[in-house]
Amino acid sequence: MRLCTFVCSVPVVVWLSACSSLSGFGQQKSDGLNRVDELLACVEQVQVESLVSKERAHAAYGALQTIVGPDFDGDAIAAHAELEQQIEASKDQGKKLAATVVPLERSADGVFERWTADLESFGNTKLRQHSQVRMEETRARCDAVLRAVKTAEVAFDAFNADLNDHALFLEHDFNAAAVASIAGAVDGLQFQAQELDRRLDACSNTARSYVQAAALRGEVASEEPVAEPVAQQPAKPAAKSSTLRRKAAAPAPVGVAPAPAPAAPVEAAPAGTIEPVAPASKPVPQSDPKSH
Repeated sequence: MRLCTFVCSVPVVVWLSACSSLSGFGQQKSDGLNRVDELLACVEQVQVESLVSKERAHAAYGALQTIVGPDFDGDAIAAHAELEQQIEASKDQGKKLAATVVPLERSADGVFERWTADLESFGNTKLRQHSQVRMEETRARCDAVLRAVKTAEVAFDAFNADLNDHALFLEHDFNAAAVASIAGAVDGLQFQAQELDRRLDACSNTARSYVQAAALRGEVASEEPVAEPVAQQPAKPAAKSSTLRRKAAAPAPVGVAPAPAPAAPVEAAPAGTIEPVAPASKPVPQSDPKSH
């Protein structure tokens, strides 16, 4: 009985081991795509945070321009509190932008380390070389995103620091003379704000380019319908053709110009019409001769 039980249990154990091995193999293979998807999510987060950072920077700088503007005529305390609130929001957003760097680096290391190791598993030399080229191109795009976000982070922190210094200055000396003394410095922040915009735009565009190039198949299909209406817009000339048809129909009234032809018979009509009209009016003159 023990021998029979052992013999019967062996196939079951082998089958379970095979299933677990196949499951682990499939999980191991799909893990590569999971890493790629995780990296895409990190890059997308960089894009989102860079766009929000630009909005926060504009709001904070706009609040400073309002409070030192020549047309300012409001509650100074409330206006300064609003300025501080906008600057704090911008500084918090700067931290969120900086927080995207570490996850991006960690995820990128995992993807490219695994990709490099898997290159040794290729049996087809051409496919291995092609995959290596694709890996290097993808790594270059990812490195570009990292450089862009780090550059934007430094510029954003410097801009927020300058805004905070101006708010601190006005917190203890907010009068006409004090505002006039820093008017030039506030105007000088315009160039710094433009440079920050350029770096944040570069960060957003670089991240978007990476996503479009490396997104898993089917994930960017939603962008295709956006191009379809653009492709369908050339159909608008059909409306022009319809207007041309209307213009072609318009000459029909011009063709009524032969209406002057009826005007010509109207000229001959007096000769012919006088005769019927004359007999109709002559009965009265004929009654006169009879009376004689």
